Amino acid sequence: MDLGNPAAEGELHITGAIVGGDGTSFNLEGEVGKYGRVFATMHLTSGDSERNSGTLEGDARTFMEDGNLISATFAGSWRRSQGELSLFFVDNCSNGDQNFVISQVDLIDKLMTVKVYSTL
Repeated sequence: MDLGNPAAEGELHITGAIVGGDGTSFNLEGEVGKYGRVFATMHLTSGDSERNSGTLEGDARTFMEDGNLISATFAGSWRRSQGELSLFFVDNCSNGDQNFVISQVDLIDKLMTVKVYSTL
């Protein structure tokens, strides 16, 4: 896997959040390179009492320009520094792609930058 050359990049906007006692869920939407329009929901669970790190899991759907749909599940970990999150996760896509994803989330601007690295 070449971590210097992402297979896809893009930005997702946080369109909604649900805050609960066991964690926070985000709804996301945006364009991510070859995957087209992405809609995702992720749930972050805190691993410490300060809520500075933990695990995440979620589901995504992508709509390609050719009309095809790809679904994906993903899981990984996160850490927080003030109003920013760093996310690291792997996803398993219905088209056979398996990716490692690195994301930065600006909670104030409600924007996630995404870099997707392919295992192929």
